Parts: sequence; C-alpha cells; structure tokens
Amino acid sequence: MHFHDDSLFPENQEKLVIQAAPYGPEWLPGDAEDIPLTMDEQVQAAVDCYNAGATVLHIHVRELDGHGSKRMSMFNEMMARLREAVPEMVLQIGGSISFAPEEGGAEAKWLDYDTRHMLAEVDPRPDQVTIAINTSQMNIVEMMSDSDLQGTSIGSNPVLHKAYRDMVVEAGPEFYLEHLKRIRSAETQRKPARPAYGGRSTRSPATCSPVSPGQQTRSRPTRWLWAPPIR
Repeated sequence: MHFHDDSLFPENQEKLVIQAAPYGPEWLPGDAEDIPLTMDEQVQAAVDCYNAGATVLHIHVRELDGHGSKRMSMFNEMMARLREAVPEMVLQIGGSISFAPEEGGAEAKWLDYDTRHMLAEVDPRPDQVTIAINTSQMNIVEMMSDSDLQGTSIGSNPVLHKAYRDMVVEAGPEFYLEHLKRIRSAETQRKPARPAYGGRSTRSPATCSPVSPGQQTRSRPTRWLWAPPIR
C-alpha cells in the first residue's frame, strides 16, 4: 500500500485477502476466553471471522475435551456446517489435521501419511488443503514471546513446551507426491469460483443457526494460527 492523502479509504486501497485461523490445535481450554469447543461454537467462530472481514478460513476441528480432532467424520460435519454458514468464504483445511500431542510426554507431530491422505476424501470438499513439502522442523514456540505464553498450557508445562519446540513435520517425496495426486484427483485444490477479496460493503453479514442463548452474539476477536491467545 502507498500511503498518501485518503489512502486508508477502501476505494483507494489495494485488494487485500485476510485469512483467519481461530482453531489452532496448540491452544487448550483455559488458554484464552474464546476457544470454541462445541460444533456450534466452532461454526460461530467462522461467522465472526467473516463478519470481521476475513475471506479465507484455515480449519482444524476441536473435540469437546479441547484437543484437536483426528476424526474425518468431524471434518465432514464441520465442512457441511461452514458451507451453509459462510458460503462466500474460501475454506482451507490444515494439512496436519492436528499436530497436538495426545497426553503427557507424547511428541507433537503430524499424523501418519495414510491419515493425512484421507483429507482428499473430506465431503463436502474444501477449497484448499495446506500441504507440507519436504521434511522440516516446525518450532512454533520460537514465534512466541514469554509474555505470549505466560498463563497458557504451553507456558506452564515444560513437557508440552518441549514437544512444540522440537516438532518435526515428516513430509518427504513419498508423501507429498502421492498427496498432491489425491488432492488433485478429488478436485480440491482448484481455483475458487468466488474471489477471495471484494468490497466488504457489498457483502451481507453471515449468520449462524440458532444455538444456546447468548452464544450466537458472543464476540471472538479474529486470530491467526500462531497468535498468542487473548486473555
């Protein structure tokens, strides 16, 4: 963007895509006030992100116990609900499914190849699936300060902190070549029929199906996947 007189007026701004990721599996209940647990809450989080200006949604799914779901049935349900609640959003599923450790001293790691390949079978189809190319280390805590982690499960649990610090993404050619083939065959990684940007003033606010009293109107700030929890 070039800053000049009236540069912040929408008609003078360059086209912008905002991607929101309110479901980061590294955070647990208690790490923030706005972590969605039920399916209704997770769908409402997407609605809130859309109404705040986001047009791309990065998706993980959470179980009621607060941990990231590894069940494809949950992803299918989530996708169906999101297609109805935020039909104009570009829906992108996180290719790790969930990298959060199970319990105790378990490693933080991406799931095995066969499980990740099942993302090609999610129905309804997402618009995008993120794909890791080549094995690499994914140290997420290096992007967080001590103040970010203070009072969170990662900051208070040295074992969990070490698990996320030492996380490795296993994604060699054996994985990504086959994964790309399956994703393309499923017609998932395709150009969306709708643009990821546009005049916000011309788009109607999204709404969510009625849920428990007070839940639908609860405000949740839009957060990126690696942002510190809002406490």
